[in-house]
Amino acid sequence: MEAILFWFCGILMFLGGLMTVTQRNAVVSAVWLIFAFVCAAGIFALLSAPFLAVMQILVYAGAIMVLFIFVIMMLQGPVLDGEKKSINKGLYPLIAVPPMGIIVAVIAWVSQHGTRPLGPTPPEGFGTAEMVSRLLLGRYLLAFELISIVLLVAIVGALAIAQGERKLPWK
Repeated sequence: MEAILFWFCGILMFLGGLMTVTQRNAVVSAVWLIFAFVCAAGIFALLSAPFLAVMQILVYAGAIMVLFIFVIMMLQGPVLDGEKKSINKGLYPLIAVPPMGIIVAVIAWVSQHGTRPLGPTPPEGFGTAEMVSRLLLGRYLLAFELISIVLLVAIVGALAIAQGERKLPWK
């Protein structure tokens, strides 16, 4: 059962990522990215890492995506012609063909190989708050701080771009 859920979350995460890069509207693309993040949280939960699963939803699907959507809506320019076009209604059933093929392939593989565990069992304490904090505030402290600086620079840059024609104090 664990393997089936893993493949299900993995396929949905792949489809969410695919829909993220193929959408013409930036806000709809961000919503699909949130869907992919939630599927990644499901994979973390299957790997016995409940803290990482919750943090995936709170930090990425929550805070970071709110920031992305805020910046997208703040910088949204004119609507392009390509954004107004939609898929022909007759093609909607064809969208279901690839996911159904993947589901059939997974069911066939599971029926032949069974539902054995995906890999070795994780070490004791894997994915807990203590283990993650020990890694983030110890071994990966420099990378953690550099990422926070990059995010801060991105926010300031987005606000500077949004200012537009107004006189900026550093010019």
